[in-house]
Amino acid sequence: MKGGRLKNEEKDKRFRTLSSFIFNFRYATSKQIHTFSQLIMNLSSSKWLVDSSVKEGYLDYYFDTNVRRNIYYLTQKGKDLIEDDETLANHYFFKKTFTGINTFIHHNMVVQTYFLIKSHLVIKEWISEEVIRIGKKRREKIPDALIILPNGVKIALEAESKRKKIAVLKTLVARYRYDIEKISRYDACLVVAFGKRHYEGLKGKFLNIGADFFNKRIILTDIVMLEHGVVFYQGESRHLEDALALLKKG
Repeated sequence: MKGGRLKNEEKDKRFRTLSSFIFNFRYATSKQIHTFSQLIMNLSSSKWLVDSSVKEGYLDYYFDTNVRRNIYYLTQKGKDLIEDDETLANHYFFKKTFTGINTFIHHNMVVQTYFLIKSHLVIKEWISEEVIRIGKKRREKIPDALIILPNGVKIALEAESKRKKIAVLKTLVARYRYDIEKISRYDACLVVAFGKRHYEGLKGKFLNIGADFFNKRIILTDIVMLEHGVVFYQGESRHLEDALALLKKG
């Protein structure tokens, strides 16, 4: 810094960091960008970063009348900016149907979960559904994100933004039982409920579907619990770090 102004190298770094965030989550609201700039980039304000990213042509935005938010997404120039950092950046695309009300609610929950986990854990890599889905068949079921920890533990994330029938949950458990026990694709699945009653309902259903797998390989929480770093694992509530330590021990 000189004379209170950012050097070009620092500006470019900030532009790339924000663009990579947008790439991973496909789009972001002003509030999400502000939270990201504070929590991840350690900035007190996001205004300069957002305004400059738009002015430089890395981001574009529109006001979505359904969700009443400004929606920011990557431009071609933004994709070009991060191609060395994000090898799959050329696969990125955005269209306004991605912000339908149901997908918007789910998207917000995934982003919120990301922020909450980042506030409690060191994450080596966060691979969002949008990135995992690249090259996959449209109907192939994949997690909402893949969380890779510094010790190599791989956690599949399922953000449950609405209630699901027992048959759907049975399919989810069967899929993760195969992915975890048969082919070692993940070490566990973190399931985040949208509220306390939903969390209690999921706990009962998972115990009914398969208590052995639930106790060993599913870490359950809800948004409020996760804010405090609390999860349910191996039969009791415990801190997320303690649960992951138990998971690592096997």
